Amino acid sequence: MSAKTDNFLKEIKSGALALWKKFGILPSVAAGQAALESAWGESGLATKYKNLFGIKGSYQGNSAMMDTWEVYGGERYEIKDNFRAYPNWSTSILDYGVFLTVNQRYKKAIGLKNYKDQIKAIHNAGYATDPQYANKVISIIEKYGLASWDKEVLEPKKVAAKPIATKKTATKTSSSVVKYPGKVFVAKKPYPSGKDVERIQNALNNAVGKKIVNVDGIYGPNTAAAVKDYQKRHKLGIDGKVGPETWNKMF
Repeated sequence: MSAKTDNFLKEIKSGALALWKKFGILPSVAAGQAALESAWGESGLATKYKNLFGIKGSYQGNSAMMDTWEVYGGERYEIKDNFRAYPNWSTSILDYGVFLTVNQRYKKAIGLKNYKDQIKAIHNAGYATDPQYANKVISIIEKYGLASWDKEVLEPKKVAAKPIATKKTATKTSSSVVKYPGKVFVAKKPYPSGKDVERIQNALNNAVGKKIVNVDGIYGPNTAAAVKDYQKRHKLGIDGKVGPETWNKMF
C-alpha cells in the first residue's frame, strides 16, 4: 500500500465505519467508491470541492461545474455537469449516506451485509453508467483488504464486563481516570509544560500506535499540530488547543 492510499484510507475510515449504523451502508463499499470516484482523494472535485463520491447537484446551495463522462449505449461521452460542493470530506461521506437512503431506487441495497451484493445493487440502481463500475469497486475492496472494515461493524468485539469494585480496587479504579486540570493548553510562548503536557503527548502517541510527538512535557507547535490531527479524526473542534472537550476525549 502506498503512502497516498494509506493516508487516504486513514482519513476516511471513521466516517465510513459510521455509515453502517446510521444508514446500513458497508464501510468497504463506501471506501471503495470514494477511492474510485475521487482518484484516492486527488481529483479536482475532491481537492477543491471536497466531493468524494461524484454526487451531482448542489449541497446547501453549493455546487461546481466540472468535466466528466458518461456511458450511453456502450459509447463514452464527455460532458459538463454540476456536482455538490462540501466544506470537508466528512460532510461528503455523511451526505453520501443520506443520498443513498433518501433515494428510493437504492432501497434494495441498504442493509446488505456482503460488499459484492451491496455495490452491485447500488450500481444496478443507477449510481454510475460505467458498465464495469461495480467490478472496479470490488477490485479496490479486495486489493486493499477493506472487507476487514465490514467485520469491525458487523462483528463488534465484546466489551469485557467491569469487575465489581471492592475496597481493594475502588481506590485504583477512581485514580485510573485523569481529571481535567482546569486550564486550556495552548502552544503560545511561554509554552505550557509539566506532567499534564506529558499525559497529552502520551495520549497522542497511543491514539495512533506510534510516536508522533516527543514526550518532553512542553506544549509547543509540534504537539499542537498533533492535537489538531487528533481533533480532526475524532470530529472535535479543530483549534490545536486542549480544553475540557479534547481532554475528556483523550482520557
